[in-house]
Amino acid sequence: MPRQKEFDEAEVLDQAVELFRARGFQATSFCDLTAGLGVSRQSLYDTYGDKHTLFHAAVKRYREKAIDRMRRLLATPGPVRPLLAQLFQGAISGACEEGNPGCLMVNSMVEMAPQDDAIRAMAIAHARDVESLLAARLGAAQRSGDLAKDKDPAALARYFFHTMLGLGVAARALGERESLLDSARLALNALD
Repeated sequence: MPRQKEFDEAEVLDQAVELFRARGFQATSFCDLTAGLGVSRQSLYDTYGDKHTLFHAAVKRYREKAIDRMRRLLATPGPVRPLLAQLFQGAISGACEEGNPGCLMVNSMVEMAPQDDAIRAMAIAHARDVESLLAARLGAAQRSGDLAKDKDPAALARYFFHTMLGLGVAARALGERESLLDSARLALNALD
């Protein structure tokens, strides 16, 4: 008879996200995970098999939540510029707070995507999803007259996604909130 799980998988994945965000994949040991998650080594092995599989599950969960938050924000009616400004400001403010480890997706892209095909595939899927959400919102802005007809929503979406990635890396490495906000404001000039 199969053993009953001794933990809530969603809760454990949320905690694993925070551990991997703080330390990265390489620097987080399985002992760190069992101690930080409060779950026995055997239960983690039974559910995920290894640290690598747990990491993939945590990144997937983080990605799904991030896409959902972005989808909800971009569904807000009104002009597009304040929504994009809010998107940039939220990413910068959160990443520049004392002790904030930054975005797990960005961190994973930098640390793992070059040598981990599954993480690279998730990073590509994440890029396409974000670009698609942004392009759809920019296209709606264009149809409503909020964005000039000569602008390419897909190219703008790609540019804004790349800008967010760069800001995420700079926020983690430098933590210079005001200069990052200046860069975000400058990026928004692409809407003019």
